[in-house]
Amino acid sequence: MTKPVKSALPPIPDVAGMLAQRRPDHALEQAFYLSDEMFARDMRDVFMPEWHFAGHVTDIPEPGDYILFELLEESVILCRDEAGRVHALANVCRHRGSRVCLEQGGKARRFSCPYHAWTYNLDGSLFSARMMGADFDKASNGLKPVPVEIFAGMIFVSFASEPSSFEMLRRELDALMAPFGLDRTRIARRESYPVAANWKLLVENYNECYHCAPAHPEFARTHPTHMDAERVKPFNEAMLPRANDLGIPTDTVDRVGAFCPPGSVDFTFSRHSLYDGYLTGSQSGQPVAPLLGELKGYDGGACDLYVGIFNPMLVYCDHAVIYRFIPVDKDNSIQEIIWLVREDAVEGQDYDKAELTWLWDVTTIADKLIIEKNQEGVRSRYYEPGQLAGMEAYTRRFLDLYAARLSAGLDAETRP
Repeated sequence: MTKPVKSALPPIPDVAGMLAQRRPDHALEQAFYLSDEMFARDMRDVFMPEWHFAGHVTDIPEPGDYILFELLEESVILCRDEAGRVHALANVCRHRGSRVCLEQGGKARRFSCPYHAWTYNLDGSLFSARMMGADFDKASNGLKPVPVEIFAGMIFVSFASEPSSFEMLRRELDALMAPFGLDRTRIARRESYPVAANWKLLVENYNECYHCAPAHPEFARTHPTHMDAERVKPFNEAMLPRANDLGIPTDTVDRVGAFCPPGSVDFTFSRHSLYDGYLTGSQSGQPVAPLLGELKGYDGGACDLYVGIFNPMLVYCDHAVIYRFIPVDKDNSIQEIIWLVREDAVEGQDYDKAELTWLWDVTTIADKLIIEKNQEGVRSRYYEPGQLAGMEAYTRRFLDLYAARLSAGLDAETRP
């Protein structure tokens, strides 16, 4: 007898059951991608508690400078106070909840709510609250702080009540990243690419280069990482003396298959070679911007760096590229790319924006198509999770960490 084909519309998922039945080294079951309830759990237990790239220190260089960082229903004021300290403050008035800052950025001496004029200092403390009684406690009514960390000039925020620590990351990566001077860069371009797919498919796609050779010929002619590890190894070995001559650290932190200890932000770092004759990630492989930091030349390599699950970046010798995956709802996401150049680089003089952004723009446009077709296939009644290839190790790692975070969320629900 022919087995009935399952419905393309799964019921509300039994998350505990799905996690218990999940097969290692396989993609996820259909309901992980198609359920509104699953999306809500993802946001609560996996996405929002993580660290998110929110901006760069050069976005707010002087006291009083501020920008807004917005993610789903949350809005955060990133600002620099009179002493030069960076603060992340919930953009929610402590009176009746109005947004305090309405502009995406600017300069302010204080923040004043447009609804009833409660006014806050740059550190978030309450400066004044009109017509409140003598027994009103100003000290306990400041803007709520949001966890914030700065690493290599990049500002990260988390919406976790007890966010993971950056201590181990700094201890292991500060020296490795120092030559690139990312704290002395600035954002040259930010571009958003709407993708009609569940957010997890964007992350899964970025985390593997199994698809790079068939889907990204522009990338594949520059980066050997589209090949298996044994074929890439000679390129990396040839890069090492060039890197050493330039003072570029060649140590790697390889955590594929091994998560950072509990309490630490999860991170990975490696440096890999480009093809011979290619100096950076560009259409020609030739430089597209001034050298970063203290670098004196090109070793023909690039750093792969993850800060948390959702902040992968590539650091070339002359520019850096940061990826962000932004959920909208269960069926829609945004892939954002941020390009960094040296802070004193002048557009039109030191770099051409089109040349700088070409490779990752064309790659992301191609990704949009293949991810959306992936989503269409996942919706099919014929979909079932397939086995992952060896080159999908980072995707496997993401799925394992995703499942662990969901399991922790379920455990928290059952605690007394």
